Amino acid sequence: MTEAGALWLHSASVRPEWVDYNGHMSEAYYVLIFGDATDAFYDHIGLGPDMREANKVSVYTVEAHIRYLTEAHEGAALRIGTIVLSHDAKRLRLRHEMLRSEDGKLLALTEVLLLHVDKTSLRASAFAPPISARIAEIARLHAGLPQGEPAVSRHW
Repeated sequence: MTEAGALWLHSASVRPEWVDYNGHMSEAYYVLIFGDATDAFYDHIGLGPDMREANKVSVYTVEAHIRYLTEAHEGAALRIGTIVLSHDAKRLRLRHEMLRSEDGKLLALTEVLLLHVDKTSLRASAFAPPISARIAEIARLHAGLPQGEPAVSRHW
């Protein structure tokens, strides 16, 4: 992923209560921060809480893979870059990269597969046309970006 082409919609700082017995951010908080980045993406495409509530729709995470590359320590400022890897009428696959703001060091990355759901039927449903168009436009802009390391290690 290149910094110039990614969406930079979320940032966070490692709180003291997020630090585990090894002296770095616990794995649960990587998930939290990446989840917040996904929510920021929803807001960016017009699929925020008000739209979801008004239209009785939501987006469920059906698969996620995280690679922890370097430790994040208490107080570290983090920023999350997001790109659209793929999409169809009902599904969306995002990649988030967590960078340390101070030096741009890649700390972790995740790929998530998301499914748009009609909350009245609890079944997969197509994104609304304006949302789908926004996703397609972002995906078009991201199509030529390097995808970086895979979220699942191929080494074992």
